Amino acid sequence: MAETYRAGRNLVTTHGPEGYPGLLVVKPGAAWDIFVIVPEDGATIVAQGGEKIYAYDTVDGGHADGFELRAGDRATLVRSGLPFSLVEWRVERVF
Repeated sequence: MAETYRAGRNLVTTHGPEGYPGLLVVKPGAAWDIFVIVPEDGATIVAQGGEKIYAYDTVDGGHADGFELRAGDRATLVRSGLPFSLVEWRVERVF
């Protein structure tokens, strides 16, 4: 069973780039203790656990869902270009 979210594009994680082969993973700054996963359209992230996208509301009326992944979950960026610069995620949960 898969869940669908309309959310922001980038996930935050405490895991470094070596855990996400083939994906762009950046550290925002030397003092930061997190990394940001910057996926391309169609990319799938196999979670190590704790990766998340925060929910938020935009000043012009948009709403972004938030979600957190558990180890083994798979999140695929299936569609971009949605209103308010959102993207659609398909998340397959490991139970």
